[in-house]
Amino acid sequence: MPSLWGYVRGMVSPARYELVDNDKDRHDHDRPSWSSPSLSSLSSLSSSTSHSSSSSHTAAWPDSPSQTPRHRNILSLLARRLRRSTTTLLLIDLLIIVVLLVAFEPLITLLRRNKEFFGPRVVLSGPSSVDAWDPAGVTAAKNTLGVPLPPPPPPPPAAKRNAIPRILHQTTATDVVPEKWRASQQSCKDAYTGFEYKLWTDASARAFLAEEYPWFVDVWDNYVFPIQRADAIRYFVLYHYGGIYLDMDTWCNASFPLERIEATPDDTSDAAQHRALFKSTLPTGITNDFMIASARHPAYASAIAQLPLYNALTHFWARWQPYAVIMISAGPMFLTMVVKDYLQTPPYALHARTIGVINGTELNPFITDLESATWHQGDAKALMWIGTRPWTWFGMGAIGLIIGLFIVNRLLTWCYGCARGSRSSLSSTEGGLLKLSKIV
Repeated sequence: MPSLWGYVRGMVSPARYELVDNDKDRHDHDRPSWSSPSLSSLSSLSSSTSHSSSSSHTAAWPDSPSQTPRHRNILSLLARRLRRSTTTLLLIDLLIIVVLLVAFEPLITLLRRNKEFFGPRVVLSGPSSVDAWDPAGVTAAKNTLGVPLPPPPPPPPAAKRNAIPRILHQTTATDVVPEKWRASQQSCKDAYTGFEYKLWTDASARAFLAEEYPWFVDVWDNYVFPIQRADAIRYFVLYHYGGIYLDMDTWCNASFPLERIEATPDDTSDAAQHRALFKSTLPTGITNDFMIASARHPAYASAIAQLPLYNALTHFWARWQPYAVIMISAGPMFLTMVVKDYLQTPPYALHARTIGVINGTELNPFITDLESATWHQGDAKALMWIGTRPWTWFGMGAIGLIIGLFIVNRLLTWCYGCARGSRSSLSSTEGGLLKLSKIV
């Protein structure tokens, strides 16, 4: 009966570790018996204890458990498991780092090379005799990408060809313009009196796409947020018609001097056929609230071609991160990525000559962004501060990566411990049941 009781107790209290080569059986003699101590054994133990305390400790204690083969096997097993677990965690960490680097490579490149790609190069504040698109002394013999370019063109004569159509584009949800935008809309109409004015509503934009670009209608209807449609249509109309685009919350102080950025009549290069001007923004890239372009510009052709792909990549998490989805699917970050890829596609020198970037301060005489002057002012200051310190982004990313890897490693270690405990418990229970069945 005591033997049966011992097997039952062993079954209920599973061992954490299993030993190999029947080590458990070979060292059973080292274990104390499960039988209850008798009265005689207690008295003999008491007398033995008193005798040992009065005999100046001549009797030696048994060997420490750490010196037994069983304990050495346990330590060896733990060491092997520790090495295996450490190697596995390191491999998982490396895999996570590689995946993150690949996923965020475009953003890392933008932060690291923002000045090269989107540093302001168009200068309007200089003399009118200097070509604002490529003023002497700004690009010298190279553009910001370090690609050799031909010398800048001579000062433009009085006559310039209209490479950029005189069309002003704006967008709104319906024909009824909200009251807060009516004054700014009228200011732009007054500033560009000689321009054709096109106000694109949701209905007219969809009709235009259905007629000219029917392959995009399904994507247009699938957009989660209305602002995505407002972002997308501006790329289509600038590609199709060319001209200038302004947000409805832009106050026009004066008309933009398009002749300052157009090519001269004697410039017969391929780069002279296209012009696209963007406004730089912080912390990186360009914005899409002010854009000027010649019709059929290849950068805009690339933009409208990639809109379906970016929508497919961001559509499934739109409800969880709406701001990020709007920025990446069709907003300023989307435009920044497209233009960056365009500048990195051969021929580099030709593409660099067709893209111009202007600083917001250069535009102050012509436009005023009403939104940036109110609720967005605090955000803009914070982004400007961070934008001038790109290492701040890298530092924040490194700290977040370390914290994330620590949490992942702890979770994996905990799950591994739980799995090992469950497996050891199951193995011990099965062994106990087997021995119990043999005894019965």
